[in-house]
Amino acid sequence: MLVSTTFKNSKQEKGENSGGYIIRIPFGPRDMYLTKERLWPFIQEFVDGALSHIVRMSKTIGEEIGCGHPVWPAVIHGHYASAGIAATLLSGALNLPMAFTGHFLGKDKLEGLLKQGRQSREEINMTYKIMRRIEAEELSLDASEIVIASTRQEIEEQWNLYDGFEVILARKLRARVKRGANCYGRYMPRMVIIPPGVEFGHIIHDFDIDGEEENHGPASEDPPIWSQIMRFFTNPRKPMILAVARPYPEKNITTLVKAFGECRPLRELANLTLIMGNREAISKMHNTSASVLTSVLTLIDEYDLYGQVAYPKHHKHSEVPDIYRLATRTKGAFVNVAYFEQFGVTLIEVRIRDSNFMLQQLTFQFPN
Repeated sequence: MLVSTTFKNSKQEKGENSGGYIIRIPFGPRDMYLTKERLWPFIQEFVDGALSHIVRMSKTIGEEIGCGHPVWPAVIHGHYASAGIAATLLSGALNLPMAFTGHFLGKDKLEGLLKQGRQSREEINMTYKIMRRIEAEELSLDASEIVIASTRQEIEEQWNLYDGFEVILARKLRARVKRGANCYGRYMPRMVIIPPGVEFGHIIHDFDIDGEEENHGPASEDPPIWSQIMRFFTNPRKPMILAVARPYPEKNITTLVKAFGECRPLRELANLTLIMGNREAISKMHNTSASVLTSVLTLIDEYDLYGQVAYPKHHKHSEVPDIYRLATRTKGAFVNVAYFEQFGVTLIEVRIRDSNFMLQQLTFQFPN
């Protein structure tokens, strides 16, 4: 159950989703983890399980409040391509309207990967099952009443790449509908922009405009995550270069470590902190993430960066603001070196904190 959340230094607040439930529908192999690219053969199994659950719950709710008549959902929502195809099948089976949120569209990702020139179209499709993903997005687009986008750019430059949507034609069709004119069977879903939000309850306003901490009361203890990071450094007083990204190839973390290792003046000036998600044993991780982490550790060894690079194994989501604060405390800088970002969450996080903490951002120019 999604319950209300208690924020630091604030009284308990009730979130918009309090009272909702996450229901786990078993499907696919039970004894192994599958990446999203390997889930496609099992989507129908998930749909069958979800449909059984929905029918069962609708009858149960109907017996409680519906005078014995099933109480059906009002809408089916899918988020991401595989969930979109599942929602498409469920909305058709239940005759319910569908809403869809894309989340890093396949055609846009394909174009970005091709521009890098590191993989052929066939290799990209083998790695990301990108054509299956694009097909699922096209089907979801056709089945949806509403498509939720985060920006106008997503609509005009990303969804506009798809066969099922064309910006100018969509405007003309909407105008004809308003006039009551015949659209001759043409239909396109309504695009709705909902800008992503940021939870301000996690932000602590304790820095003045010059980046110095304000002392309004007794000295408080440093957050635990600070010591978990600082223990890596021989000289923890140096400014910190901070990167926050998952250990995926497209996040380009290895290039950052290589650039840091090859620039002696930068190594003498600053430390490097890499927040790369949470992990246990690298040997037990998925091959892609394990490969990136192994490359990072290899580069640290190759350039002898021990005592200059921090790469903690664990952090809590609630500690992310504290990590940004630590970079500010050291008068450091934040970097994002991903090859491409459809919507950079870390950039939003650091921009908001920049208004309070004056945390700087660095831009790196890499060849190719």
